[in-house]
Amino acid sequence: MRYTLLAATLFATAIASPAIAQQGATGGFPTNSLSDRPHGGPQGADQRASIQALQQTLTELQQLQLQTKQAHWNVSGTLYYPLHELLQDHYEGVGKYADEVAERLLAIGASSDGRANTIVRTSRIPEYPGGFTDDAQVIGWFARYYLTTSTEIGQGIKATEDKDPTTSNLLQEVQHAIDKYQWQMRAMIQPTPTDPNTGADLNAGRPIMMPGAGG
Repeated sequence: MRYTLLAATLFATAIASPAIAQQGATGGFPTNSLSDRPHGGPQGADQRASIQALQQTLTELQQLQLQTKQAHWNVSGTLYYPLHELLQDHYEGVGKYADEVAERLLAIGASSDGRANTIVRTSRIPEYPGGFTDDAQVIGWFARYYLTTSTEIGQGIKATEDKDPTTSNLLQEVQHAIDKYQWQMRAMIQPTPTDPNTGADLNAGRPIMMPGAGG
């Protein structure tokens, strides 16, 4: 019996109209083919909304996983060791959730797209800088882009909560983890009544600028 894979509606950016990715096409990023076999989860337009939310989350998790390992290898400075260890924990946690998100795509009848070109072309998270990077740079970069990722995931939670609560619940778990990772970075420069903790001692006398604080 011949298996016919249908075209899936996808998005490449937050504001772009959905694009059509055809079966067998290598130039469409992302490409999520639909199964013609019976499957659980949402159907039709509701399925497409879940695919959009899951695929974008998958892309950002894969991007974060790559950048956490880059920073893990190259972080330098006073906080080298604790950040080296923390980033390894984050790398493993982000990878775990990426796998769960990809498998949820398969469970609702769509392929998942983890190709390098999909990450490069559709992620809203930039590459982490190359070369040795100091501890202040690590803290500021991950505090910023974990927050960006959490905001994106929150959009997916809202888009799926009514028609696909299982996907919405999974995305809530992912957001919970990302928010925890953001807090773990932010806590290193959290002001207290006895210490402003600006991060200047790690950053050549300059405060580490945080999201929402001019950074």
